[in-house]
Amino acid sequence: MNNKIISVILLVVVVILSVFIYRLKFKTGSVQSLVDLDRPLVVGVVSWPGYVGGIMANGGFTENSDSIFTKKYGLPVKFVLIEDIDARGKAFAKGGPDGVDVVWSTVDFWANELPNFVKGGINGKAFLQVDWSRGGDAIVVNDYIKTVEDLKGKKIALVQYTPSHWLLEDVLRQSSLLEADKNNIRNKLIFTQDVPSARSAFVAGQVDAVVVWEPDVKQALKKIGSHILISSKERPDIISDVMVAKQEFIDKHPKAIEALVRGWFDGVEEAKSNPDLAAKLLMDNEPMFADLGLEATKESLSWVYWTNLADNISMFGLDGSGARFGELYDSAAKVWLDLKAIDNITPGASAVNTNILRSVYESVKK
Repeated sequence: MNNKIISVILLVVVVILSVFIYRLKFKTGSVQSLVDLDRPLVVGVVSWPGYVGGIMANGGFTENSDSIFTKKYGLPVKFVLIEDIDARGKAFAKGGPDGVDVVWSTVDFWANELPNFVKGGINGKAFLQVDWSRGGDAIVVNDYIKTVEDLKGKKIALVQYTPSHWLLEDVLRQSSLLEADKNNIRNKLIFTQDVPSARSAFVAGQVDAVVVWEPDVKQALKKIGSHILISSKERPDIISDVMVAKQEFIDKHPKAIEALVRGWFDGVEEAKSNPDLAAKLLMDNEPMFADLGLEATKESLSWVYWTNLADNISMFGLDGSGARFGELYDSAAKVWLDLKAIDNITPGASAVNTNILRSVYESVKK
């Protein structure tokens, strides 16, 4: 074979490879993202309408070739439903693929659990805000409870140190109750391992009130004579869901985290334009929404505000404004310390990693 034929063959090979790489880049949005993680990213969530952005981007819970994450960013993503709070923490500590790489939290909840993670050698970071609760968290009570002050002497079920606990504490601290009465209520709290169990205790008449989040709010309201005493609709700036990951995972797989962030924002836009599909995906993947039915599930979507990139920039103060995350986190940490839920505060500034969001923000500004 002479040199001219060899040159022609090499040229053809180069052209074929160039076309393949071009098509791959067009399909994924980033060739580099493909070499960052050699398996699906595992994300742990609970039943909650606020996570629709990610679920919409993925077309459900299971990794698939048609999802936005895979087609546009080259990252297969798998969502897993973990309602049990203790199991959730263990799955996060274990990490993927047998546990989870990324898990839900809220700013208030993160202020409580991060110090304990740090004690166990786990350096976790919040890296993405996915929503604000706008009525999706609520205190549901029997009809004989009309005011917050009526909670005195009553049994209330909730999951300890979660957003439910935080909402109740905020309500108590803003009330006219004497400190002794507030402590009376705290001492009668019934703690359950997950939200469905708290709701079941209320429906069964074992407690007078329950603090839960959607879809358990609607399920609890099926009890005859029940009503919402107060919800995050009246407290719209105290409960915000975030996604967290271990610092070592973020350092090792920044492209995977970036793909999740970008894809999530895409999914938010899709959900806003197609709420019927968003509700259907919740019903198809989360049994409690299936029990509610389409119309009730669609209604629950309005009780959260899904955040986009601009909201995240503001939340984490990347535009030079005051970071709402730090303010909310530090406020919650002080409450948990006061309740002796933690014995030290991990500062809000060290509870986040904004490198990925900052990178996405800078790329959009160009």
